[in-house]
Amino acid sequence: MGADAVDAGAFTLFVSRTPWAYYARPALGLGRPIAKADLEILAARCAERGVGLDIEWVHQVRPELERLAGDFGLRVEPRALLVADPAQVHAAPARDVRIRIVAHDDPELPAGRAIAEVSFGFAGTAGGAPGAAERDEARAELSPELIAHLRRRARLGLNVTALAETDADGVVATGSHQPIETTAEVVSVATLPCARRRGIAAALTARLAQDALGRGVSTLLLTASDDDVARIYERVGFRRIGVAFEAHAAT
Repeated sequence: MGADAVDAGAFTLFVSRTPWAYYARPALGLGRPIAKADLEILAARCAERGVGLDIEWVHQVRPELERLAGDFGLRVEPRALLVADPAQVHAAPARDVRIRIVAHDDPELPAGRAIAEVSFGFAGTAGGAPGAAERDEARAELSPELIAHLRRRARLGLNVTALAETDADGVVATGSHQPIETTAEVVSVATLPCARRRGIAAALTARLAQDALGRGVSTLLLTASDDDVARIYERVGFRRIGVAFEAHAAT
């Protein structure tokens, strides 16, 4: 509901009507391999619509795209694709950490987005110095339009966010799930580098799974940026089923 689906030949281009950008994806039901000419058509549609050339696909469905996208000059990034029954996702509680699902009007909801900005800029699972101060700086830079968009999605139940808090630093981790009927995708699980290696991400993911189960979800999906991150999810009950790729125009 937040994007217009544009026919781009072998792809469907999703043109956002929100502050988020969306990926193009291979069109469903295409009965032939994707070719270079198809990427050229997609690139032209992206230029016409004024959006970036960003593609997402499952490697096991479209194995030809990895080489094609690289030869086309795109930056290609693999992601482990994992799945779980939410009833089977469990983790030990994180010590001295409170984890809660937040409502759309919760004053701390924007802190989750700020933590994601800080955490994804300090990728991986290693600890580090960035913490509450960097979170607050990132939060101050969030646009009113983005905050309103986050609250609207939460109010409509399109995005369910959990926050992890400590007495010392306030909100230190975040994550969300996006339910559609009986399936939900877990997204944007992020921990401030200063709070990593404490089991917070695992406990937060388990809390999201519990909430999803209560909403009638029977299948959870997620992608992990590398093997270290994937192993965190495997320890709480997810299993790998494939590889998802992202491709972006080189910068």
